[in-house]
Amino acid sequence: MPNNFHFKENKLHCEQFDIDAFSQQTETPFYIYSKNELIENCQRVIDAGKDKDFLACYAFKANYNPYLLRIIRDMGFGADVVSGGELQFALKLGFDPHKIVFSGVGKTAAEIELAIGTGIHSLNVESAEELKLVSAIAEKLQKPTRIALRVNPDIEAETHEFISTGKHINKFGITQEEAFRLYQLAKDDKFLDPHGIHVHIGSQITKKEPFLKTVDFLLHFSHQLKQSGVPISYLDLGGGIGINYDDDFQSNQSDNEFVNETLPAYLNGFKDSGLKLVAELGRSVIGTTGLLITEVLYRKETPAKKFVVVDAAMNNLIRPSLYSAHHEIVPLAMNSSITEKVDVVGPICESTDFFAKDRLLPTTEQGDYLAIGASGAYGQALASNYNLRPSVKEFLVDKDKVECIYEGRTIDNIFDEFGMK
Repeated sequence: MPNNFHFKENKLHCEQFDIDAFSQQTETPFYIYSKNELIENCQRVIDAGKDKDFLACYAFKANYNPYLLRIIRDMGFGADVVSGGELQFALKLGFDPHKIVFSGVGKTAAEIELAIGTGIHSLNVESAEELKLVSAIAEKLQKPTRIALRVNPDIEAETHEFISTGKHINKFGITQEEAFRLYQLAKDDKFLDPHGIHVHIGSQITKKEPFLKTVDFLLHFSHQLKQSGVPISYLDLGGGIGINYDDDFQSNQSDNEFVNETLPAYLNGFKDSGLKLVAELGRSVIGTTGLLITEVLYRKETPAKKFVVVDAAMNNLIRPSLYSAHHEIVPLAMNSSITEKVDVVGPICESTDFFAKDRLLPTTEQGDYLAIGASGAYGQALASNYNLRPSVKEFLVDKDKVECIYEGRTIDNIFDEFGMK
């Protein structure tokens, strides 16, 4: 089966849709997503847990376009939310509250009250002070509340330091020793139901070993808690499974090696535990579904560098600027076999506004179009209006049809939001 993004007659296609022809009649930059890629990614997750008591929750922080969220919901996913806004989005879209988990290191009292009042699956508690507040709000509402403590296992995730979350130097979670003490307090609190343990060790993890270490940690700690009388019945395993950012769309098959291999190995580690398993997956569901399409505005050369200046910028996709993250970049029309080493940069007044540095790319000219790959996760969600650049349109492809699923945000929209008379 061909990759959902592939070259046909030297033109990049999304499913059966010619992106190059579409770009020539559509304002750039824009995001374009494959519906079939999204469905396939969701199905891989569902299949990995099909023989287990398993709840897959989509991490809203990766991409919150409601049209995409609706597809994910219809595939049977719950929601992993980290703010009151994400929780409200999930409820508006009809996600089952009993399939919503609420994570996050800094929940406000209002957010906690909304979560408890809604009756979500569980609150993932990050500190002793938060646990005290959850108890007080649950008592005020007279609603016993299921919780999991987020335990920081001090496991090296082998990922970028900015997206590692499971070490003691990170702000997330509670040490095992502190968590054990808090679980004893929670089990004696009539408004707290401490039925779960939560971990999340980081993002964009491409090796099994950190997850297998997490299995050992969770099995040991859950056994320790059960022996102390804490009624642990489920484990929230977090997420963090990486995707392939090096796919150049030349292969014949979609490359989802990490979710295909790592998630089953992670889940199978608990096969005899008798515990329900929850996973919070964002990037591995949505990341490979999207491209950012941009036009080449100018070429310029200094004594040290060749630059390809495009009309997309760090306000559209900040990952390269923020993490020095790699995204594959290809021309929509593969017209040249000649390559050159260039920096691909945007128009924003920051030297960090780049998509690639010293990248060997096919030669492109002014007016050509480029696709920035694997932009479905943390592209749209981290976008801004810096330099007063408006938000861009988003499109969804289904076979050979395309639909606009976000009209963008114009300068007039931004101005009017200030309410000047």
